[in-house]
Amino acid sequence: MNAQFELDGKIWRFGVFESFSVRYVKIAIPFVIAAAAALANSGCSDGGESNSGGAGGAGGAGGGEASSSSSSSSSSGAGGGASSSSGMMGCGDLQTDPKNCGACNNQCAPGQTCAAGVCTCGMTTVPFADVQAILTARCATAGCHTGGAIAKAGLDLTAGVAYGALVNAATTQCNGSRTRVIPGKPEESYLADKVVGVDLCGTSKRMPPSISLSAADIQTISDWICGGALEN
Repeated sequence: MNAQFELDGKIWRFGVFESFSVRYVKIAIPFVIAAAAALANSGCSDGGESNSGGAGGAGGAGGGEASSSSSSSSSSGAGGGASSSSGMMGCGDLQTDPKNCGACNNQCAPGQTCAAGVCTCGMTTVPFADVQAILTARCATAGCHTGGAIAKAGLDLTAGVAYGALVNAATTQCNGSRTRVIPGKPEESYLADKVVGVDLCGTSKRMPPSISLSAADIQTISDWICGGALEN
């Protein structure tokens, strides 16, 4: 607009006033919108500390990792006394859970149950002949655990040799700190760990490396160890 008028000896132009008003409004609008948005969201959370604290509480009921966070510890502190007295922790019931027996992530071997926080073997007895059949078919094959001195990891699992190489024998892995088979204790036997693929040393892998043993074969080996790892 180009209209103008004179007041008290001054000339007022509508065009200048309008231009200034429009510019002021354009600058002010973003701030008004931002303030309104902040007010509308003042009671919400974007997943910060308050949310992580809630997750920690849920984790305390069923997740071992969550117990390492300070938020989880504080949220479960009120019931800590009752939890410890009943054998309950962040990973579940340590008294009866075979996946967390006596301690978080202490998994019992296949076929074992957890009683009073201890992995316990059942009454099943398996002859070593059944175990040898598995070893012969899947382990004592060309280029693997056969051939005497040239056997992989120095472990010959051919018939007539395997039993002596396994029972109460130290593994060449783990710096010799592990025993291949401890009679009655599959949860501490390195052979049981190798076929399942847990608690291994260094870069060692689950065996056999190509196709894992079936659940039934793993159960047979574990039951054999549970029953005392007898030779006959």
